[in-house]
Amino acid sequence: MLFWGHMINNIYTVLNKNKFLARFLTPELIGQAIRYLITGFSSAAIEFSLLFLCKDIFSLSVVVSNTIALTIVFWFNYFMNRKWSFKSTTSLKKQLPMYLVLFIFNLGASDVIMYLLTSRLSLYYLLAKVFAIAAVMSWNFFLYRKVIYK
Repeated sequence: MLFWGHMINNIYTVLNKNKFLARFLTPELIGQAIRYLITGFSSAAIEFSLLFLCKDIFSLSVVVSNTIALTIVFWFNYFMNRKWSFKSTTSLKKQLPMYLVLFIFNLGASDVIMYLLTSRLSLYYLLAKVFAIAAVMSWNFFLYRKVIYK
């Protein structure tokens, strides 16, 4: 824990030298972003493994494999972000429905990205997954921070 605190403070010190960035970036925000990225990379590793398993071992379509992988990772990602990344204490009854709506949107967006990149542009499905994850992660941090885990 000491390592992460020291690293966050170093990042904050460097970024704080820029007056524009200093107004927006706080140690709390940087800590949340780092924890979010760690959770995201962990989720991505699980997703890639499940996607590969479903697509290459069970010979399912890319979209079906992606849907299965994302659905399984749903709970891991929700609880890691809730308890660790954002340290939220908001009621599950209030939070979970919002997370579910965002999950459904993310699932649709991810499936569309995967379909377009693999079927229309002939991109290798695991590379397409990188683009899908990057897109979803880019808007999720702000929605998690400001709406779901506030």
